[in-house]
Amino acid sequence: MGASAGGPQALKVLFNFNTQLKYPIILAMHNLENQTDNFKRYIYSISKQNVHIVDKLTVLDKGIYIPQGGKDLIFFSESTIAVDKKSDVVSPSINHLFTSLTPYADINTYVFLLGGLGNDGTDGLIKLENTNANIYIQKDAQFPYMTKSAMSELERYNLKTLKELNGLLLSLNKKVVR
Repeated sequence: MGASAGGPQALKVLFNFNTQLKYPIILAMHNLENQTDNFKRYIYSISKQNVHIVDKLTVLDKGIYIPQGGKDLIFFSESTIAVDKKSDVVSPSINHLFTSLTPYADINTYVFLLGGLGNDGTDGLIKLENTNANIYIQKDAQFPYMTKSAMSELERYNLKTLKELNGLLLSLNKKVVR
């Protein structure tokens, strides 16, 4: 999942859960390096999920994963993520996260691009479009620059409101057997 400007407000709707997640959400949201702990507390307060700050090789479990400040999140394997040095002007880089997911993406992979400024996420989504991943783009973004950039380059995606995306996350939770 990638987000930028408008992300904190969007996450309030998206992460409005009334149950514990049975799967991981990996979130790359542009943030200042020194805001990681505050962001973790914010995500917990709106979601009531376990929030993990990734600072080393990490095996995925239930909950929401965010990177250590000033770092990018990357997939190391299908079930393991890590942090990498900042690779772009903004961090964490949504493109870097999405591109690293490409070798592992399948029909059970759900990728969300929320609103923001610029075009981060577009290049990674172009690569994911060649997999069986399910690509979702926020329809009602407060700052629609990233989402419009992606839609102008992609042929295969689902356009949904935040409430619809929240419903999708909850329906996926009902399908997970753990």
